[in-house]
Formats: sequence, structure tokens, C-alpha cells
Amino acid sequence: MSTISIYDDALDFLPGRVKNKRRGLLSTFRLIAEAMREGHVAARRYRELTAHGMPHDKAAAQVFAELYPTG
Repeated sequence: MSTISIYDDALDFLPGRVKNKRRGLLSTFRLIAEAMREGHVAARRYRELTAHGMPHDKAAAQVFAELYPTG
């Protein structure tokens, strides 16, 4: 009989991810607040770029690259 993990492996990219560890309520709210802040930062940067004439697709790609650098 197999056991089912409460976390999906697709979310392994999250920092500090520990499998089979329950997240507390305060920790969950903190994670949500951080995600919302990050979304607002991305939206503000996107609006700045498009207001200065950058095409929408390039602005979105640049914002994503700035927030999530590779390597």
C-alpha cells in the first residue's frame, strides 16, 4: 500500500520546501503576502515599461527575466 504525500512534487521549486511537513497558518499567510508583493512589483515594472513604449510581449518577458534570473 502506498502513501500519498500532502504536497505535489510540482511545487518543489519553492524555497525551503520540505516534504511531508505541515505548514503553519502564519507561515501560509506570510507566503501569500510575499507572493502578492511580488505580483505588485511585477505589475508596476510592467506598467513602467509599457508606458515608455515597450511592446507588451517584450515588457512581460523582461519583467519575468528581472524577477526570476536564470543561473
